Amino acid sequence: MSLLQISISASVFILAVIFLRSLLIHKLPKMTFMFLWGVALLQLLVPVSVPSPFSIFTAAEHVSRMFAAPKAIPTQGSSTSINGTTAILPSITEHATAPIMPLKTASQIISPIVWVWVVGFTLCALFFIIPHIRYRKIYKMAVPIKNDFIKKWQHSNLLWREVQIRQLDHLSTPLTYGIFRPVVLLPKNLDYDDEKQLALILTHEFTHINRFDTLKKWILAASVCVHWFNPFVWAMYILANRDIELFCDETVIRKFGENTKPAYARALVRLEEKKIGLSPMISSFSKNSTEERIISIMRTKKVTIATMLLAIGLAVGVVIVFATSALDKTEASTDVDEPKAYSVPSLYQGADTDMSLNPIDLTFNKKYDVPKLIDSLMVSKYRAVYMDNEISLRVMTDNAIQISKDKGAVWKKYDTKEVDAKEFAIWLLKHDPNPGYSMEEVQYRLANGAEVKHLVLENGKEMYFIIDGNGVQIELVQPEKIASVLIDGQRMMVTVESIPYHISAQMLKSFYDLLVSNNILSETVAKQDYSERIKYLKKNDFFIVTK
Repeated sequence: MSLLQISISASVFILAVIFLRSLLIHKLPKMTFMFLWGVALLQLLVPVSVPSPFSIFTAAEHVSRMFAAPKAIPTQGSSTSINGTTAILPSITEHATAPIMPLKTASQIISPIVWVWVVGFTLCALFFIIPHIRYRKIYKMAVPIKNDFIKKWQHSNLLWREVQIRQLDHLSTPLTYGIFRPVVLLPKNLDYDDEKQLALILTHEFTHINRFDTLKKWILAASVCVHWFNPFVWAMYILANRDIELFCDETVIRKFGENTKPAYARALVRLEEKKIGLSPMISSFSKNSTEERIISIMRTKKVTIATMLLAIGLAVGVVIVFATSALDKTEASTDVDEPKAYSVPSLYQGADTDMSLNPIDLTFNKKYDVPKLIDSLMVSKYRAVYMDNEISLRVMTDNAIQISKDKGAVWKKYDTKEVDAKEFAIWLLKHDPNPGYSMEEVQYRLANGAEVKHLVLENGKEMYFIIDGNGVQIELVQPEKIASVLIDGQRMMVTVESIPYHISAQMLKSFYDLLVSNNILSETVAKQDYSERIKYLKKNDFFIVTK
């Protein structure tokens, strides 16, 4: 997924958490919301999606399929049955008003957007880093505290990290900074004779340290910098920082008992932050939204089993529904057994079938003039797409083979049998000496690690898939000549009659519809490319375009 897609997907989950928080912030354990914010951070910073049949995106796709008819590229005429040989479609490089851009040109087009993002990221990072550096210089002016109670308290509450407790003049509220060598700063004007208040404050700050809350704040800031353009991520940053404090307050109350709630709330009011700036990268005893914290403190109650179960159920439910991605239609089709290729496919099974396809390569130099839409294929999640009047087939980026027999409505995974590449190379020379691509090139690939997968369909049609790091090439073996269209990493070709080559406009249109439905091309780009190719073919004496 692109950064924008990740941000939009996470925004849906953030909105769900904000809504749940507005209803139940004072009723559920605060750990619930810390967990949910953690999931949101994973969505924003880790580009991995987990599909689920219960996802809101799966439901949205289902509803859209119910109410939206498939969009087709308009053309005149009806389908025509065609048999014959194979021809390679040329790339359209002339007379195009808005041609499909190759990968390099597309990168150049989006580069201004990337630069805008980089500028925003830099400014956002400086927004967090500069105040932090400035205040760190002030914090270094702090001096050690000479207080017997603090020394005894710290000795009885040791952490695995060494913690310094220091005193600073220019400070109005206790705070903690530092991740690996944390420092607790206390105001000079604090009432150091009030040992109960000191114990509450120190417990609060040590809780921050024990939970690495400063690190959490840095991660939150990083998510804001990456998604600076998304207002929902800023809202998450503000609310998650509040919830860090609420969670800490809740822990202190549970440790000292509910009878300490009034004293803790009074301490919070007395230490309310004055109107001065603080670095967003510190954990302080008193933050903004003091009223929310006081209400939360006073409403803190013992967690019951029912409350805990409710919190777990809601958290899991929100994650499953709003934090997962749409389920692929292939994965959704589990009610039908997956068809399988024959268990022992014969390499020479196609010897008696029709291999008289005589492709004509019109892509000129494949290194520089491969059809432009191949670029779009290679940046999608597919490596090859094939269609005839019986099936549609696609090869995924993980080389899985999927076939649809209902024009792409439902896809099912087919098993293949791996065959020996060297044996296949000999077979290819014998049965298809003119295969529509450089025989020298494919023989080199077969001799240097390419794997060959063999698929046999129910009607006797066979397909061989040559797969390596350069892409996928499909070799067709058909019991009879069937009109078909194919695009893989090397070529685009159709099966047509002999010279002059008869090409069905309806079949080509249906193939472009398939590319649109699989998100390889947009409808606009597909319509234009289809139109330009038909125009080119009509001008070429080698082709006759039928309806």
